[in-house]
Amino acid sequence: MLRWKRIAENFISIHVGKEYNGEPYYWTTFYYYKGLIVDTGCPHAAEESLNFVEKKKLDANAILLTHYHEDHSGGAYLLKERFDIDVFAPRKSLEILANPLEVPAYRRTVWGQPKPIKANPLKKEMELDRITVTTIETPGHSFDHVSFLTENIMFIGDLVTNPTPVIMKKEEDCIDLIDSLKKIMNLDFETAYGGHGFWDKNGVKTTLNNLEKLKEKVDVLWDKGLSVERVVEKIFSNVPEKVLLMEEMSESEWSRKNLVESLLGMRHKPHQ
Repeated sequence: MLRWKRIAENFISIHVGKEYNGEPYYWTTFYYYKGLIVDTGCPHAAEESLNFVEKKKLDANAILLTHYHEDHSGGAYLLKERFDIDVFAPRKSLEILANPLEVPAYRRTVWGQPKPIKANPLKKEMELDRITVTTIETPGHSFDHVSFLTENIMFIGDLVTNPTPVIMKKEEDCIDLIDSLKKIMNLDFETAYGGHGFWDKNGVKTTLNNLEKLKEKVDVLWDKGLSVERVVEKIFSNVPEKVLLMEEMSESEWSRKNLVESLLGMRHKPHQ
Protein backbone atom coordinates (compact mmCIF):
# COMPACT_ATOMS: atom_id res chain seq x y z
CA MET A 1 0.00 0.00 0.00
CA LEU A 2 1.36 3.45 -0.92
CA ARG A 3 0.25 7.00 -0.40
CA TRP A 4 2.24 10.11 -1.14
CA LYS A 5 2.23 13.83 -0.53
CA ARG A 6 4.02 16.69 -2.28
CA ILE A 7 5.72 18.76 0.40
CA ALA A 8 7.33 21.25 -1.99
CA GLU A 9 8.76 21.34 -5.49
CA ASN A 10 11.00 18.28 -5.93
CA PHE A 11 10.13 17.14 -2.40
CA ILE A 12 7.77 14.21 -1.81
CA SER A 13 6.93 12.06 1.21
CA ILE A 14 6.07 8.45 0.36
CA HIS A 15 4.15 6.39 2.92
CA VAL A 16 4.13 2.61 2.54
CA GLY A 17 3.01 -0.49 4.40
CA LYS A 18 1.61 -3.96 3.88
CA GLU A 19 -2.13 -3.78 3.32
CA TYR A 20 -4.48 -5.74 5.55
CA ASN A 21 -8.26 -5.32 5.20
CA GLY A 22 -7.80 -2.03 3.36
CA GLU A 23 -5.29 -0.51 5.78
CA PRO A 24 -1.58 -1.09 6.42
CA TYR A 25 -0.36 -2.89 9.51
CA TYR A 26 1.85 0.13 10.09
CA TRP A 27 2.98 3.06 7.94
CA THR A 28 6.61 3.93 7.31
CA THR A 29 7.74 6.96 5.35
CA PHE A 30 10.63 7.68 3.01
CA TYR A 31 11.40 10.75 0.93
CA TYR A 32 12.36 11.99 -2.49
CA TYR A 33 14.25 15.28 -2.35
CA LYS A 34 15.88 16.93 -5.37
CA GLY A 35 17.21 13.70 -6.84
CA LEU A 36 17.87 11.95 -3.55
CA ILE A 37 15.86 9.07 -2.11
CA VAL A 38 16.21 9.13 1.68
CA ASP A 39 15.41 5.68 3.09
CA THR A 40 13.38 3.28 0.96
CA GLY A 41 10.45 1.82 2.89
CA CYS A 42 9.84 -1.82 3.74
CA PRO A 43 10.44 -5.01 1.70
CA HIS A 44 6.70 -5.72 1.35
CA ALA A 45 6.26 -2.41 -0.51
CA ALA A 46 9.45 -2.52 -2.60
CA GLU A 47 7.71 -3.26 -5.91
CA GLU A 48 5.05 -0.63 -5.28
CA SER A 49 7.70 1.94 -4.33
CA LEU A 50 9.66 1.19 -7.47
CA ASN A 51 6.54 1.54 -9.62
CA PHE A 52 5.77 4.90 -8.00
CA VAL A 53 9.24 6.28 -8.71
CA GLU A 54 8.94 5.14 -12.33
CA LYS A 55 5.40 6.43 -12.82
CA LYS A 56 6.26 9.86 -11.41
CA LYS A 57 9.47 9.91 -13.46
CA LEU A 58 11.48 10.92 -10.42
CA ASP A 59 15.09 11.63 -11.32
CA ALA A 60 16.76 9.49 -8.67
CA ASN A 61 20.53 9.99 -8.46
CA ALA A 62 21.40 8.35 -5.12
CA ILE A 63 19.88 6.56 -2.14
CA LEU A 64 20.77 7.55 1.42
CA LEU A 65 19.93 5.19 4.30
CA THR A 66 19.66 6.40 7.89
CA HIS A 67 20.04 2.90 9.39
CA TYR A 68 19.75 -0.78 8.60
CA HIS A 69 16.22 -1.58 9.86
CA GLU A 70 14.07 -3.27 7.23
CA ASP A 71 11.35 -0.61 7.23
CA HIS A 72 13.98 1.91 6.10
CA SER A 73 16.28 -0.16 3.90
CA GLY A 74 13.85 -2.73 2.50
CA GLY A 75 13.33 -1.19 -0.94
CA ALA A 76 16.96 -0.29 -1.62
CA TYR A 77 17.93 -3.48 -3.44
CA LEU A 78 15.18 -3.07 -6.06
CA LEU A 79 15.70 0.66 -6.62
CA LYS A 80 19.45 0.14 -6.99
CA GLU A 81 18.91 -2.70 -9.43
CA ARG A 82 16.40 -0.89 -11.63
CA PHE A 83 17.99 2.57 -11.74
CA ASP A 84 21.66 1.56 -11.36
CA ILE A 85 22.24 4.17 -8.66
CA ASP A 86 24.53 4.16 -5.66
CA VAL A 87 23.26 3.36 -2.21
CA PHE A 88 25.00 5.10 0.69
CA ALA A 89 24.67 3.92 4.28
CA PRO A 90 26.45 4.34 7.62
CA ARG A 91 29.73 2.45 7.70
CA LYS A 92 28.44 0.51 10.72
CA SER A 93 25.48 -0.68 8.61
CA LEU A 94 27.38 -2.10 5.65
CA GLU A 95 27.93 -5.66 6.90
CA ILE A 96 24.39 -6.20 8.16
CA LEU A 97 22.91 -4.72 4.98
CA ALA A 98 25.02 -7.06 2.86
CA ASN A 99 24.19 -10.05 5.06
CA PRO A 100 20.83 -9.33 6.74
CA LEU A 101 19.80 -11.38 9.72
CA GLU A 102 16.47 -13.19 9.70
CA VAL A 103 14.02 -10.86 11.38
CA PRO A 104 11.43 -12.06 13.93
CA ALA A 105 8.15 -13.46 12.61
CA TYR A 106 6.02 -10.43 13.53
CA ARG A 107 8.40 -8.10 11.64
CA ARG A 108 8.36 -10.39 8.62
CA THR A 109 4.57 -10.07 8.69
CA VAL A 110 4.53 -6.29 9.07
CA TRP A 111 7.59 -5.23 7.03
CA GLY A 112 9.06 -8.30 5.31
CA GLN A 113 12.47 -9.98 5.30
CA PRO A 114 15.16 -7.65 3.93
CA LYS A 115 17.26 -8.74 0.97
CA PRO A 116 21.03 -8.17 0.74
CA ILE A 117 22.14 -4.78 -0.49
CA LYS A 118 25.71 -3.65 -1.15
CA ALA A 119 26.06 -0.03 -0.04
CA ASN A 120 28.83 2.54 -0.08
CA PRO A 121 29.92 4.19 3.18
CA LEU A 122 28.56 7.64 3.82
CA LYS A 123 31.00 10.52 4.14
CA LYS A 124 30.63 13.32 6.65
CA GLU A 125 29.95 15.75 3.82
CA MET A 126 28.85 14.76 0.32
CA GLU A 127 28.13 16.68 -2.88
CA LEU A 128 25.28 14.88 -4.61
CA ASP A 129 23.94 16.47 -7.80
CA ARG A 130 24.82 19.97 -6.58
CA ILE A 131 23.26 19.35 -3.16
CA THR A 132 25.50 19.33 -0.10
CA VAL A 133 24.49 16.68 2.42
CA THR A 134 26.03 16.55 5.89
CA THR A 135 25.89 13.24 7.75
CA ILE A 136 25.46 13.43 11.53
CA GLU A 137 25.94 10.35 13.69
CA THR A 138 22.80 10.03 15.82
CA PRO A 139 22.84 6.61 17.53
CA GLY A 140 20.17 5.59 20.01
CA HIS A 141 17.35 4.05 18.03
CA SER A 142 20.00 1.76 16.56
CA PHE A 143 23.76 1.49 16.89
CA ASP A 144 24.34 2.71 13.32
CA HIS A 145 21.75 5.47 13.06
CA VAL A 146 22.59 8.72 11.26
CA SER A 147 20.69 11.83 10.23
CA PHE A 148 21.15 14.08 7.22
CA LEU A 149 21.21 17.87 7.01
CA THR A 150 20.75 19.52 3.63
CA GLU A 151 19.91 23.18 3.22
CA ASN A 152 17.52 23.87 6.15
CA ILE A 153 16.05 20.35 6.27
CA MET A 154 16.88 17.42 8.54
CA PHE A 155 16.14 13.81 7.64
CA ILE A 156 16.15 11.95 10.94
CA GLY A 157 15.06 8.38 10.23
CA ASP A 158 13.76 7.04 13.55
CA LEU A 159 15.54 9.48 15.84
CA VAL A 160 12.07 10.72 16.82
CA THR A 161 9.17 8.28 16.61
CA ASN A 162 6.94 9.16 19.56
CA PRO A 163 7.45 12.42 21.51
CA THR A 164 6.06 10.69 24.64
CA PRO A 165 7.43 7.13 24.56
CA VAL A 166 5.96 4.37 26.71
CA ILE A 167 7.53 1.42 24.92
CA MET A 168 10.93 0.77 23.37
CA LYS A 169 12.74 -1.75 21.22
CA LYS A 170 15.28 -3.93 23.00
CA GLU A 171 18.29 -2.63 21.06
CA GLU A 172 17.56 1.06 21.69
CA ASP A 173 19.87 3.10 23.91
CA CYS A 174 18.20 6.08 25.58
CA ILE A 175 21.51 7.54 26.77
CA ASP A 176 22.70 7.78 23.18
CA LEU A 177 19.26 8.91 22.04
CA ILE A 178 19.23 11.86 24.43
CA ASP A 179 22.77 12.85 23.36
CA SER A 180 21.79 12.59 19.68
CA LEU A 181 18.73 14.78 20.17
CA LYS A 182 20.90 17.38 21.91
CA LYS A 183 23.32 17.22 19.00
CA ILE A 184 20.76 18.00 16.33
CA MET A 185 19.18 20.73 18.45
CA ASN A 186 22.46 22.61 17.96
CA LEU A 187 22.08 22.49 14.18
CA ASP A 188 20.36 25.01 11.94
CA PHE A 189 17.18 23.45 10.51
CA GLU A 190 13.48 24.25 10.28
CA THR A 191 11.86 20.82 9.99
CA ALA A 192 12.98 17.27 10.76
CA TYR A 193 11.48 14.57 8.54
CA GLY A 194 11.40 11.00 9.86
CA GLY A 195 10.04 7.56 9.17
CA HIS A 196 6.97 8.08 11.35
CA GLY A 197 6.27 11.80 11.16
CA PHE A 198 7.87 15.20 10.92
CA TRP A 199 8.56 17.83 13.55
CA ASP A 200 9.70 21.42 13.72
CA LYS A 201 12.57 22.30 16.03
CA ASN A 202 10.21 22.83 18.97
CA GLY A 203 8.79 19.36 18.42
CA VAL A 204 12.25 17.84 18.57
CA LYS A 205 12.98 19.84 21.73
CA THR A 206 9.74 18.59 23.29
CA THR A 207 10.78 14.99 22.62
CA LEU A 208 14.16 15.64 24.25
CA ASN A 209 12.58 17.33 27.27
CA ASN A 210 10.08 14.48 27.71
CA LEU A 211 12.84 11.87 27.64
CA GLU A 212 14.94 13.78 30.16
CA LYS A 213 11.97 14.21 32.53
CA LEU A 214 11.08 10.54 32.18
CA LYS A 215 14.68 9.58 32.96
CA GLU A 216 14.55 11.72 36.12
CA LYS A 217 11.39 9.93 37.30
CA VAL A 218 12.89 6.51 36.59
CA ASP A 219 16.17 7.40 38.32
CA VAL A 220 14.34 8.60 41.47
CA LEU A 221 12.38 5.37 41.78
CA TRP A 222 15.46 3.24 41.05
CA ASP A 223 17.47 5.11 43.69
CA LYS A 224 14.71 4.32 46.19
CA GLY A 225 15.40 0.64 45.62
CA LEU A 226 12.53 -0.26 43.33
CA SER A 227 13.11 -3.05 40.80
CA VAL A 228 12.72 -2.43 37.09
CA GLU A 229 9.39 -4.25 37.18
CA ARG A 230 8.13 -2.04 40.02
CA VAL A 231 9.28 1.09 38.18
CA VAL A 232 7.27 -0.07 35.16
CA GLU A 233 4.21 -0.57 37.38
CA LYS A 234 4.59 2.86 38.98
CA ILE A 235 5.02 4.83 35.74
CA PHE A 236 3.41 2.75 32.99
CA SER A 237 0.56 0.82 34.62
CA ASN A 238 -2.18 2.65 32.70
CA VAL A 239 -1.25 2.31 29.02
CA PRO A 240 -3.29 1.81 25.83
CA GLU A 241 -4.26 -1.75 24.94
CA LYS A 242 -2.11 -1.56 21.80
CA VAL A 243 1.02 -1.24 23.97
CA LEU A 244 0.23 -4.51 25.74
CA LEU A 245 -0.56 -6.10 22.39
CA MET A 246 2.77 -4.94 20.97
CA GLU A 247 4.64 -6.42 23.93
CA GLU A 248 2.89 -9.74 23.46
CA MET A 249 3.12 -9.84 19.67
CA SER A 250 6.84 -8.97 19.64
CA GLU A 251 7.64 -11.35 22.51
CA SER A 252 8.97 -8.33 24.40
CA GLU A 253 11.31 -7.12 21.67
CA TRP A 254 9.23 -4.00 22.29
CA SER A 255 8.29 -3.35 25.90
CA ARG A 256 7.93 -0.85 28.73
CA LYS A 257 10.62 -2.74 30.60
CA ASN A 258 13.05 -2.14 27.75
CA LEU A 259 12.37 1.59 28.01
CA VAL A 260 13.04 1.67 31.76
CA GLU A 261 16.22 -0.40 31.46
CA SER A 262 17.43 1.82 28.63
CA LEU A 263 16.76 5.01 30.61
CA LEU A 264 18.75 3.50 33.49
CA GLY A 265 21.71 3.02 31.14
CA MET A 266 21.58 -0.78 31.21
CA ARG A 267 21.89 -0.88 27.40
CA HIS A 268 24.52 1.85 27.14
CA LYS A 269 27.98 1.06 25.83
CA PRO A 270 30.33 4.04 25.91
CA HIS A 271 31.77 4.80 22.49
CA GLN A 272 35.45 4.31 21.94
